[in-house]
Amino acid sequence: MRAMTRPTLSLLSRLWLAEPDTETLALAREAGFTDSDSSDLASAWTDLFLLNVYPYGTAFTDISGELNGPAAAGASRRYDAAGYQPPELFGTGAPDHAGLCLGFLAHLSAQGREDPEFLAWTRDWLPVCALAVERQPFAHPFYRDLAAATREILLAMPPSTAAASEDLAPVLQTDSEAEEEVGLSRVVRFLLAPAASGLFLSRSRLGALALEAGLRLPFGSRFDVARALFEAAGENGRVEPVLEGLSREAEAWDAAYEAQAREHAPWRTRAAVWRGRIAAMRERLAEMGRLLDSPLELEYGNRGE
Repeated sequence: MRAMTRPTLSLLSRLWLAEPDTETLALAREAGFTDSDSSDLASAWTDLFLLNVYPYGTAFTDISGELNGPAAAGASRRYDAAGYQPPELFGTGAPDHAGLCLGFLAHLSAQGREDPEFLAWTRDWLPVCALAVERQPFAHPFYRDLAAATREILLAMPPSTAAASEDLAPVLQTDSEAEEEVGLSRVVRFLLAPAASGLFLSRSRLGALALEAGLRLPFGSRFDVARALFEAAGENGRVEPVLEGLSREAEAWDAAYEAQAREHAPWRTRAAVWRGRIAAMRERLAEMGRLLDSPLELEYGNRGE
């Protein structure tokens, strides 16, 4: 992204929330975003944010990897208390959408107010979401610019020393967490939850991993695509190449966190947490590799899950 005027939080918010109209696109060009046609960006936005990278806080911070976790409700309560009620609040999948979070920070700034706890929470997961956008195969350059600009503006803001907020606390444990890890479904759930694995695997990224291993996957939900990847790998004797591809993906994310921590010293503590999750991912991959001698246990587990 060529450097021109610094994008505002409000502009970034609008670009995450919807494909740009003529006015927003003009502002993005002034901020140095890749010159693009609005018709191209409409389909690119849909492919990116509706089908592949889910720009919601709890998708990155809750161990389930699901949308609309408790922190989403906490964000909504903060919006109400601050009088932040944009029209987009009722058109997104959950109140912890990246665009709404950025808009809330812009709303507070315009009023000369701050919410250090909310800022700290947003700075934890939104830079990771931005990395997911940048690692998305075939992402439009305009949206790569958006991701990079969002990460930079957030990490350049003064860090908060506020204690963790109870209403924004991520869910890092589930009732089944202590159960013995068996079956493909549980392996897939681990890989698809950034709070567990340390990275985000979109449907397109899973498809790219499949192609690298000489496999093709059917269209479906992210969970179904991930499960199909391992099933196809088992049926075609391609489990090892798939694990190698996932290992390379983990290495790329780890390197990105390391670089981000070097460039933004205040984020080092959070980077260490995310890199610890990557280490857990690598351990899981190593365990899966050791099961190659008995692949049916790895590939299929309990079909009733």
